[in-house]
Parts: sequence; structure tokens; C-alpha cells
Amino acid sequence: MLLKDVEKVHKQRMNFIGFSTKASLNEDIQLNSVKNLREQVLIQLPFIKNRIDNSIFLIQLYDEEEWTPDTPYTHIVAVEVSDFSFVPNAMITHTIPNGEFLVFKHQGPEENIDNTYMAMNDWLEDHNYVTLRPFDIEQWDDLAAMNNHNHIIKLYIPL
Repeated sequence: MLLKDVEKVHKQRMNFIGFSTKASLNEDIQLNSVKNLREQVLIQLPFIKNRIDNSIFLIQLYDEEEWTPDTPYTHIVAVEVSDFSFVPNAMITHTIPNGEFLVFKHQGPEENIDNTYMAMNDWLEDHNYVTLRPFDIEQWDDLAAMNNHNHIIKLYIPL
């Protein structure tokens, strides 16, 4: 469920270390691509130096073509770090430049987040936010509560 309290924030450059794959939404649902990346990150977590906090992020990078559930795009599951002084083997780095973001909040089990994305897209259109949206970010603060009805996932949309 999309919560009503949308806020606009400025974020400084964000550095991430994690794993990535390219898959469509339908492939992700069928193959559990994001869940598998999240499990890989959790295994490597003790080895990732300079983590900023315990949050795990999903960064979704979209190509310029029109999005459909069958359009492949890049999924990065990562943790935010202060620098890239040590990157564990096989992990990738990704940087999001500083900028303005709208922050939406999904409340409820992760499995219901598609409804929140649809409501968020309606909100953006209703409030005249027209953005190319080359990426978006999900922030997961408590993986143990992902299926809880009170769980909050933050969604960052670049402006």
C-alpha cells in the first residue's frame, strides 16, 4: 500500500557495492532473480567494508525503450558504502550522482509492492511529474520483516 506522505529530498552521491543481473519483471518473478541477488549480498555482507548502515538497496536501471513486464532491465542489489577502497571478489560497484528525489513509502509485504508502483505512477501523473526515470531505488531496512503488514520499503524516484 502506498502511504500518503511523499517527500522531496536531496541526496548526496551514493556509492554501492553489490551484485547485478539483467532480467524482465516476468523473468524476475519466474526465476527469483532479485531474491537470489539479495541472498548473495547477505552472504558477502560481513566482507563489505565501509558500509554506511544495514540497509540493502535494489537499484533498477531502465533502458530508454518503453517498459513492459517483458522488457529486460538491470537489477542491482547492494549496500551503500562510503568509498570503494575494498570491493569483494565478483561484486560490482555502482554510483548514483547527487540529486533530488521523491521518496514514496510502501507499507506491507514486499510481494504487494507492484500495487504500490502502480499507485506511485498514478500519483506522479496526477501531480504533473514527468521524468524520464532512468532508474529507481528501493531501500530495505529490515529484511526479517519483509512479509510483515507494517513493513516499510522506501522508494526513491529521481527528478
